[in-house]
Amino acid sequence: MIGMAILMIVPLVYLIIALNTGDLLWASPVFDAQPQAIVIHCFGQDVVVEPGSEHFTALTERVNESLSGRKRWDSLSLSDETYQDYQDHPDMMVLEVTYPAVLRVHSPYKFFSNVDRIIIPLVGRHAQTNAVFGRWLENPAAGSFHVRSTAPLVEYLSSQGLCKQP
Repeated sequence: MIGMAILMIVPLVYLIIALNTGDLLWASPVFDAQPQAIVIHCFGQDVVVEPGSEHFTALTERVNESLSGRKRWDSLSLSDETYQDYQDHPDMMVLEVTYPAVLRVHSPYKFFSNVDRIIIPLVGRHAQTNAVFGRWLENPAAGSFHVRSTAPLVEYLSSQGLCKQP
């Protein structure tokens, strides 16, 4: 009887969460989207990483790895002022990844869906919390995800000389 109850309750809970999030794959830990552009806002200077290059591929792999697995949603959203600071502030390093179509980062949360840009602060404001912000067109996504670590991105950028702190 307990087995039958579990067989009925588990799919029901899954379906309820899927209906709430609007995402049938909400439980999938994998993020494997392919971007169309990557820009490093490097302490006030923009560094464009060319699609198809070795650095583009390596950064895509590291972004996908950091967004795969468990992540925590938080109500902290990206304001337009902070987004502007990320682009030109001399004390911040931020990775901005643009996708060719709207995508969803699978999670059990309804928020942070339908984004076409992912912004990852690496040095400066919000970097210490491993926050990941989303945008769609010129609008910020509701809230942010906090991933396990963004250190592999910082290490790669530093080791490859793509962005060095002045």
